[in-house]
Amino acid sequence: MTTHEHDAGAHRHEDRGAALILAVAFVVMIGAIGAGLAALVTSSVNNRGTLERVRDRQYAADAAVEDAIVQVRAASTGGADACQSVSGVSRTQSINTWNMRVDWRSACGVIRGGDGLVLVQRDVIFAACVDTNVACTDSSVIIRAQVNFEQAASGAVTKTYVQSWSMNQ
Repeated sequence: MTTHEHDAGAHRHEDRGAALILAVAFVVMIGAIGAGLAALVTSSVNNRGTLERVRDRQYAADAAVEDAIVQVRAASTGGADACQSVSGVSRTQSINTWNMRVDWRSACGVIRGGDGLVLVQRDVIFAACVDTNVACTDSSVIIRAQVNFEQAASGAVTKTYVQSWSMNQ
């Protein structure tokens, strides 16, 4: 054996095998990222149905309250009995596959308008829930709204104001 051949075999590199360790670390890192993404996608797919049901129920309650507002606004109180304490129920049939019930009750007040005329302001509180053939309870209310119907002496509604609108569920 010549001296030249002996020197080539004796000279070893200190970082021998480091490429293998880097390759294994890279594969493990890519695997962890892939597993995290798979878990995220699975979670999103599983929660989608629940979120759709909640959204559809909230939209149905919103539509039912808006429909009840239109009905109450259109109902004439005849002026003289405008501040009479009244209540009612409005039911909807299958909005987003939900049947909704809206219970409403009146609360009245009188103000003097800018022109000096006395104006009746009837506040109506609406509570929407899923229709189970019983009145909405505090725990079942999905949307609660308070709307002001300003009325002239004739009983005609002159203005409508939404005073509050809250999503409870």
